Amino acid sequence: GTFYRTVFLPNLFIMANTTCDCPAPSCNTTTPVLPEAVIKVFTIDFKESDITELMGPRFEEYKNGKVKIDVSVVSGFDTLFSEIENDARLGLGLFDVFITPPTIMGSVAPYNGFTDLTAYIQENYLEEWLDIFPGYREIIASYNGKILMTPFDGDLLHLFYNKEILDYYNFDSPRTWQEYNDIAEQVHGKIFPATNKTLMGSCIGRLPQCAGPYWAMQVLSSMTQTKGSSEGSLFDTKDMSPLTNDALVETLKIFEKQFKYGHPTELEGCLKINMPAMKDEECVLTLNWGNSFLRNLIPGKLGIDRAPGSQKVLDRETGKLVTCTKELCPNAVYYDDIGFVNYAPYAAFGGWSGAVNGNISDEKKKLAME
Repeated sequence: GTFYRTVFLPNLFIMANTTCDCPAPSCNTTTPVLPEAVIKVFTIDFKESDITELMGPRFEEYKNGKVKIDVSVVSGFDTLFSEIENDARLGLGLFDVFITPPTIMGSVAPYNGFTDLTAYIQENYLEEWLDIFPGYREIIASYNGKILMTPFDGDLLHLFYNKEILDYYNFDSPRTWQEYNDIAEQVHGKIFPATNKTLMGSCIGRLPQCAGPYWAMQVLSSMTQTKGSSEGSLFDTKDMSPLTNDALVETLKIFEKQFKYGHPTELEGCLKINMPAMKDEECVLTLNWGNSFLRNLIPGKLGIDRAPGSQKVLDRETGKLVTCTKELCPNAVYYDDIGFVNYAPYAAFGGWSGAVNGNISDEKKKLAME
């Protein structure tokens, strides 16, 4: 069975003086405001996601204690996704709100598992909605023209690097995967004088069942996707043929070098490999989500840039890699010394989003939308 750990967010009671000198029966105290409704939130026990901790108490206060937020969490994404999908398929309505990566939407929407938020957002939050990047609001948060989820943050993978180390060895931020690997090779195993620590060129956790597919897609898509998300990066949207061929072979070659000049326990760790090693000033290059920059792990030394790109892209007709040109890569960046480089910003699991269960009462839906 599935075991849930329930987190009760603090209730906000309106209390008067709680002590008095009179006998208990005649003591005049103010009765606490009891909640008139409970909103059940279902999410994952993931310390990186503090959304419920921020939103729950605020909403309870906004409702003057009349609404209680009850959060149930599970320990893994597999369980999170399967429970949300089962709720939709069976029409259970066990929870009112889901906080989840939006990648689950395609499995839930056909069963009307998420409430259509279009009218509510257009009537109440249209200005704020239009302030969200189009890719998130029109693709990630919507399904068949209906708004089914509300994005809480955006997750694009970025390059992170130690500026002090790159400056010392006269390197610029890598623009391509080749430059990434070249830098990793040059610095790996060296002792950095400023810290007297042995350096690791690259630090990317590759534990199975973790974020490995994200790192692979970030590299592969820089070769397979040149005209935006509408053409696909893993499958050709014209006929759903796989976009692998030489691009996948090149991706594996790039991984081989990253691993060779990488963290010694990459195959045994997940995200704890990436940024902690950077914080310890032992790692030179890594990939991670953009909001990691906000934690200011190494003040004044942490650099952030777009994820590297590729000078070669996939010819979809031949399955071979060819040099990127302005015609082949209309969105590429041109550099005087290396020519055109194709980039494919990758949203990984799409960030954290909120959805209202489609199988609860209209009254609960209205409250959950708020």
